[in-house]
Amino acid sequence: MSNKNNPIQAVKITQRDFRDTPPPKSGPKPLREVTKELVDKLQSDIDKSTLELKQHFQSHPNVPAVLKVRLLENALAKSHRPDNVFKDNTCPIIGSADFGILLVSANEEGLGQLRQRVQSRAKTVQPDIAAIEEISVFSSEDRLQVRSLDDDDFGVQKYKIHLFDHLKDSQNAVVKNYFDESTANESLDITFREFSPHTRFHTVKAKSKLSIQNLANNVAVRSIEEMPTYTPTDYKLATSPVGPIDNLLLPDPTTGVDYPVVAVVDSGICRKSIQINKWVVGRKSFVPEDLLDTSHGTMVGGLIASPSSLNYQGSGFPNTQAKLVDITVFDTSGSASEDDLMDMISEAVEEFPEIKIWNLSIGRSEPTPLNAFSDFGCFLDDLSEKHGILFVVASGNHNSFTSSKPEEEKLRESRVSSPGDSLRALTVGSMAHKENPLSASETGQCSPFSRIGPGPAFTPKPEVIHYGGNCTPSGSFAQIGVLSCGPDNQMFESVGTSFATPIVSSIAANAWKSIDGTIVATPEKVKALVIHSAVLGCNGYEYSTGFGKPGDIDDLLYCTDDQITLMFEVDVRHGLVEFERSPIPLPTSVQDAGMFKGEVAMTLVYSPPFDRSFGSEYSRVNISVSMGETKDVLDEKTGELKTIFKGKVPPLPSEKKDLYEINQLKNSFKWSPTKAHKKRYPQGTGVAAWKLKMESTIRAEEQNPATPQKTVLLVTIKSIKEGTNLYSDAVRLLKTNGWILNPVAVNVPITIQQ
Repeated sequence: MSNKNNPIQAVKITQRDFRDTPPPKSGPKPLREVTKELVDKLQSDIDKSTLELKQHFQSHPNVPAVLKVRLLENALAKSHRPDNVFKDNTCPIIGSADFGILLVSANEEGLGQLRQRVQSRAKTVQPDIAAIEEISVFSSEDRLQVRSLDDDDFGVQKYKIHLFDHLKDSQNAVVKNYFDESTANESLDITFREFSPHTRFHTVKAKSKLSIQNLANNVAVRSIEEMPTYTPTDYKLATSPVGPIDNLLLPDPTTGVDYPVVAVVDSGICRKSIQINKWVVGRKSFVPEDLLDTSHGTMVGGLIASPSSLNYQGSGFPNTQAKLVDITVFDTSGSASEDDLMDMISEAVEEFPEIKIWNLSIGRSEPTPLNAFSDFGCFLDDLSEKHGILFVVASGNHNSFTSSKPEEEKLRESRVSSPGDSLRALTVGSMAHKENPLSASETGQCSPFSRIGPGPAFTPKPEVIHYGGNCTPSGSFAQIGVLSCGPDNQMFESVGTSFATPIVSSIAANAWKSIDGTIVATPEKVKALVIHSAVLGCNGYEYSTGFGKPGDIDDLLYCTDDQITLMFEVDVRHGLVEFERSPIPLPTSVQDAGMFKGEVAMTLVYSPPFDRSFGSEYSRVNISVSMGETKDVLDEKTGELKTIFKGKVPPLPSEKKDLYEINQLKNSFKWSPTKAHKKRYPQGTGVAAWKLKMESTIRAEEQNPATPQKTVLLVTIKSIKEGTNLYSDAVRLLKTNGWILNPVAVNVPITIQQ
């Protein structure tokens, strides 16, 4: 149990913590020989593309088309980007699609210049030419992302159209005018919608299959897809009434206590349920009273208000409590279209700007693709940035209950759904807290219905899990589900990620309330605290369980006697500058004859700039962190001493098979704004002086951001010896060495006592 005398300590950052780094000595070498055969092949690709686009260029010479450039599998890293070939005077890179697929803007003159540049085989462009596998026209098949073109859908089904972003206002204006003029004669009801700076598209209800096919041939169009619909993630799962709710199961709020507040975006909280309405402090409904079904929203709200008492103080349920703002967006149909949801959430966030934690137990029935982030996820990222709020989102449910660990062939179907792919959101999966002889999962395992990771571009989604219940292969959950209040003062039992998510929202809201005023609370700090508490108890990252289950509020904010957790909030600078804190003095309780014997855990969270035009490269800044030692080693070639840094705390997961970019994405979460590292040294490791460092990498085609990247890092040092008082020894030692420390929390709300 954490000791309330041992708060996590925030470390003051100084100018001395930054140092300049030398530029790279040379550029990349070609990945293969640039032969005449390779050059001829690429020239043939360019000639074929030019011929395909000839008619378009003749009739619309000022309207650019788009080509796809497929790179070699081992050419995904920024250092191999062929940007000396694809330049403004040829065909500039304007985005990416799947891994290793670049999108370039093309006109007839640029294609001619591109052909000459490839033909030259100049030394400066050979590394670029060597990285290219194929060049082709972006086709109608690439644009059309519709599941089917059923005649019954026309006039009913709403479609969503994205235009290409050519990264220049002048070009985009030309493309937009072309799109408007070329679709004017189609008799289409097209509407442009802009929900946030990065979320904008056209909507249309097409009257025929031909009109959709014509749109798919339009060079201005990047994608056409059905307008997604979203539901409460467990809407189709049954709920079972258990008995009446009283103030023992759901206590009244304590007079005089300033509780945190969570916004619940759902199907509504029943106004006839007396006990839970004592916790509701605000409402906004987009649904008429006669179209309400509040069973789902009421259960979600109860698990925010008092998850432990509603589940009979069950072990592992947090003792947190929070008040509620009821945002009703779903009617009895149980679904809402993406554009309508965006409108409603935007309006609600504007009306309740003081609410910092927003619970979204909603999702789609399909997983997100591996190579692109959803509009809804991007929309939440924009809102989070604008309003400084944290969305806590369900990973979603799937319908195969046969195993808590889906077989490889089911992996894609069971992956996280939108908006659980939101980079800035905290995404929550479900774990079983009970089992019976027929249940599909054992206690402590991922629930059999819970959607799992990875998210797009191998981002770690979900980051954490909590109790969402268990079920049998047939879907039965009697006495192994989660309990909460339902409509009409009844207690209900059910299962789903919808009910794991509000438990984490309750924890996050209490964490925000606890640190705000002691330090400046931010979504990144709260997200880092929640994830780090899970990291401390996990053995590694799993796609099914994320970094694990977070602890109770005290575990997030305080340390046990045998460990210390430090919070670094660093403005990581871009360019040839890195953050470096060294040496890190450690007490004798983790030292033994010059060897470090203990455990180190690190959790890194930041909110990078993002751009949906770049598909799998949506996240535009990577912050890396490492903790280890600096050594002087002899260079055998030159005979000179070289100073090298060696990290001693590997990432989770750490199965880095090689240095190819794709494996760093899979195994080290490169470009992900959430990373964790952990290592235990029971036998000791010889580190004379520990060093902590962070540095920034910017995507190709991305300008250095005008401001540094604000980054939150939590570092825990833990003793493996029993009975040690590492915390107090470490605080005293750090202060003696000039470190300025501030406790992160002194304002913990009252919680239910077990």
